[in-house]
Amino acid sequence: LGLAANAFGSDGYSATTMRGIAVRAGIEAASIYYHFPSKEDLADAVMAHGADRVVQRINEYCDALPAGAKAVARFRAAVHAQMSALIEYGDYSLTHGRLLAQLPEGVRMRQLERRERHQQLWQGLLDDLRTEGEIRTNIDLALCRVFLLGAINSTQLWFDPDKGPMSRAVEQLCSVFLDGVRPRARDSSANMAEP
Repeated sequence: LGLAANAFGSDGYSATTMRGIAVRAGIEAASIYYHFPSKEDLADAVMAHGADRVVQRINEYCDALPAGAKAVARFRAAVHAQMSALIEYGDYSLTHGRLLAQLPEGVRMRQLERRERHQQLWQGLLDDLRTEGEIRTNIDLALCRVFLLGAINSTQLWFDPDKGPMSRAVEQLCSVFLDGVRPRARDSSANMAEP
């Protein structure tokens, strides 16, 4: 799956062949067909594996929090979880970004369903933040989720461990998201102005 994710991510769906993946793996193409009857099935397995790893990591990080953890703690844990999963499973993330529009209809629809479940997970986190008074009521949470996931999902493009630990990047991203970038000395009524 890892080699297939790398091939799909670098070459795209159409240019990737089962034979090419077999060559990368050092096996006969027939061996791949034993496990995956078609390239479509293999692409679906790659997409599912990547999506499942990200959600699993988010659940693990959130489940590790103390019982009754506040929404901010769950949010920070989820941000850290998704960012670390994207770095660890980078080829799967690149595959998702590159392949979605190229996939056969059946695989694409299944991936869209997975993505919807993932977005609902994040929507729940944002709803909890609002319920606990951490997000203003005039903020569009759907648009907010798009901004947030755009930043998180580009992690592997900008994160450089030589410039500091991931925990620092997570803290900065969460701070910008939760606190904004405007200095606190400004008039608080300006912070609450309608868009």
